[in-house]
Amino acid sequence: MFLAQPHKLLLVFFMLLLFACRSTPEVPKDIGTDEQAFTRAMELYRKKNYYDAKPAFTELRDKFPLSRYAVIAELRLADIHYFKEEYVEAIHFYEEFKRLHPSNPDVPYAIYQLGMCHFKQLETFDRDQTPAEKASTFFEYLIKNYPASPFTGSAMGYYKICRKSMLEHDYAIGRYYYKNKKYWAAKERFRDILSQYAFIKNRDEVLYYLGLSYHHLDEPAKAREVLLSLQQDHPGSPYEAEMLALLSAAPEDGTDEKEAAGDEK
Repeated sequence: MFLAQPHKLLLVFFMLLLFACRSTPEVPKDIGTDEQAFTRAMELYRKKNYYDAKPAFTELRDKFPLSRYAVIAELRLADIHYFKEEYVEAIHFYEEFKRLHPSNPDVPYAIYQLGMCHFKQLETFDRDQTPAEKASTFFEYLIKNYPASPFTGSAMGYYKICRKSMLEHDYAIGRYYYKNKKYWAAKERFRDILSQYAFIKNRDEVLYYLGLSYHHLDEPAKAREVLLSLQQDHPGSPYEAEMLALLSAAPEDGTDEKEAAGDEK
């Protein structure tokens, strides 16, 4: 019985030693100065090692929150998400950067990147145009508020692409309504196109279908107004002759039957 005591004491000793090892606090890793930490993080970033660059920038931002490098780290974290095609996360980081540092010279870049995050999610014109609408909003804001920005020229190009996609989407919907004899909906869509898109390559075609929609809605006066616009703005258009022939039998007094009936009430 007494011989077992040394073994018990030895076991207790090892247990205490193990407990002491586990309870020893971890020594924080020294990442050096803020400049040294930034240099290491940027080296990983330039090598496109985003897996290691992300925690490196995060640690820099958290350990040196007042450093000028911490501000750059916030922007690089947004870029990492962007390059990894994690656009929802990237949008959050760019928005936060813009909100926290409104006077920072990199704000135009953040706005441009916000537009690109939405633009990268743009699909064909027959799909949902929400990404195009959001992207064009950011590009337009950049163009109007930061005309001298080095990103403004590129933003103009992407803005036109977004607007073209939105135009084609709206025009396809208008044609769909017209084809299915939903003339009121078609008329509304064609009117919106003419008012919202200043530069339309096939404006005469849109006017033509707007005039036809009015014709089918039994609104000859409005149809003739569209024809007049077509003649004045697009002389020689093939749609002018077609529309003129269609409306040639319309009343000449300029009063729609529906409008006249409304006046009598």
